[in-house]
Amino acid sequence: MPISLAEKTASVMIDLISVNSPSGQESEFRTYLDERLVALKIATEKDAHGNLVGRLPASPGLEGEPAVLFNCHMDTVPNAVDAKPRIEDGLVVSDGTTALGADDKAGIAAILAAVEALTQSDTPHVAIVLLFTVAEEVGLEGAKAFDMRKLGPIERGYVLDASGAVGTAIVSAPSKSDATIVFHGKSAHAGFAPETGVSAISLAAKAIDGMQLLRIDEETTANIGTIRGGEVTNIVCDRCEVTLEVRSSTSERVNRHLAHLEFCCIKAVGALGGSYEFSPIELYPGYRVDSDAPELAAFKQACTAAGIPFRTAPTGGGSDANIMRNQGLPVLTLGIGYSGAHTSTESISLAELEQLTRLVMQLCRPLS
Repeated sequence: MPISLAEKTASVMIDLISVNSPSGQESEFRTYLDERLVALKIATEKDAHGNLVGRLPASPGLEGEPAVLFNCHMDTVPNAVDAKPRIEDGLVVSDGTTALGADDKAGIAAILAAVEALTQSDTPHVAIVLLFTVAEEVGLEGAKAFDMRKLGPIERGYVLDASGAVGTAIVSAPSKSDATIVFHGKSAHAGFAPETGVSAISLAAKAIDGMQLLRIDEETTANIGTIRGGEVTNIVCDRCEVTLEVRSSTSERVNRHLAHLEFCCIKAVGALGGSYEFSPIELYPGYRVDSDAPELAAFKQACTAAGIPFRTAPTGGGSDANIMRNQGLPVLTLGIGYSGAHTSTESISLAELEQLTRLVMQLCRPLS
């Protein structure tokens, strides 16, 4: 009995998950993926940062059509290491002790299965360009380092890297900045002369108490991630480090909220003494896709042709699209059907995998 497209994609995905690729340790997976691409007659090249590019020429007669780009990241979060995937009740799941790694290996599996189906059936397709990046989960580092000019002219591209139903196009994504705050106090013996010290932990606490955090407004969030300070109870702590993030629809809005957070530090130091260092860094800029963007129209057309409901949605997370769109590449991030990303309940259904593979195949067809 012939294997279904859903089963084929699930099988490929399970094979991909079997090769670990936490951020910064993608080399074994990259080699494995490279071998699979070459077996599909896709020419490959690697850049100095470990990103992998694949190219499949257009079918005869379609050489003049614009190429289509697909992008996924090769790395996974650390808790997807040594995942043990299985199919259960129509879902691909882990054994519950790790994340699954569907983010982003479901997207890679759909691309591989789609290309294999296209070439085996001699279905006409435009030139296909693939970009598989490293270190996406730790700040889109692979995409930042990649020279996008190496891709050649791209008029439409698709980043297979978002939760949500297949057929969903992400039309806005936030800017994100991280910041480190180091509070400096003055050490003193906590029993003999605590009044001569300045507690850096108290400084941090007073500053944080004044900060607007978590959901700020419809477009902005802020979160304290870590607080580190002190070593023993009998010394007034003289150093406390706080890390945080801010996300919003634009870099300007992010910077405005960062200014508020720093003002809280200024007030804390003014009240208690000591000093602080505030060090923000932008991880990636945000973007919005116009409703009449050609890449969005092409995606809607492909959804219609594949019989998949088309929808648009915003996201609160970043992807390689944040880097590519801000470099002028007309790409869309797509929902690829997984849920529970980065958790032990992460899963994707066979039905969504089949839909995703069929949609990738349709996106490879020339535009009508």
